[in-house]
Amino acid sequence: MQSLDILYITISVCIALLTVFSSITMLYFMFILRDVVKIVDRAKEIMEKVDTYITKPLLMTKTIIEFVKPFIDNAEDVLTSRRKKRK
Repeated sequence: MQSLDILYITISVCIALLTVFSSITMLYFMFILRDVVKIVDRAKEIMEKVDTYITKPLLMTKTIIEFVKPFIDNAEDVLTSRRKKRK
């Protein structure tokens, strides 16, 4: 066997091994990406729940408080003026 034939066999074996290892690496990379997608979807669901059950009610409460605050301030002013008149 000539040295050139041995070189070609060695190169072909190395390319075959590199192909097998890169295929296995890509397979693991696909599994990792699948898990990442699951985690991101779960985080998105949690953020939607937080927005629905915590943030929106707090914003609604803040809006109601801002709406009612002038009436409460007016009532406090009336009560304060009545107390001053009685003294």
